[in-house]
Amino acid sequence: MEKVLAVIISYLLGGILSGEVVALLSRVDLRKKGSGNPGATNAYRILGPISGILVLGGDVLKGILGAMIGLWLGGSQIAPWCGLAVIIGHNWPLQFKFKGGKGIAASLGTIIVLVPKTLLVLAPIWFLFLFIFGFVSLSSLAAAFALPFSCFLFYPQERSLLLYGVIVFILAVYRHRANIQRIISGTENKVFAKKIKEEEK
Repeated sequence: MEKVLAVIISYLLGGILSGEVVALLSRVDLRKKGSGNPGATNAYRILGPISGILVLGGDVLKGILGAMIGLWLGGSQIAPWCGLAVIIGHNWPLQFKFKGGKGIAASLGTIIVLVPKTLLVLAPIWFLFLFIFGFVSLSSLAAAFALPFSCFLFYPQERSLLLYGVIVFILAVYRHRANIQRIISGTENKVFAKKIKEEEK
């Protein structure tokens, strides 16, 4: 029962969208501005760097808390599922009619708790792709692609962590479908773009 409760709590925790909270305090509807996504990148573009950092920090924090709830209530075997529940809750929040974000910051929070060693690979990949291409979405997808391999490299005996890494990657790709199409068509915004392209609205 505690294991089921841990997953449910993690899902509901994931549904607390930091972007919605910051947007409410700023009296700006992020869903009607820029990319329409209540995530850190859109908050940064629309509301400025401080808001972007607050949204990023809040979403990472709930990923950390969700994974830790799993460890507290269910142990290492249930923690990866609680981590995934947080990400799914962020992507499809019950509180916001299942319309959420893309889950990258929440995923980072779970990674910090569940597979911290993978950051030795993921962080350099993320920054390298951002430096070369300038797309947060592409950087995030590259890091997500590397996650399962990194889980296998650093935690070869933990099959549940490998499965967790694969599912995180699949979720990241699914939630970035539109970004992938924009990257291919050349209409995706770079992180420091001053003007939001119409195709992303």
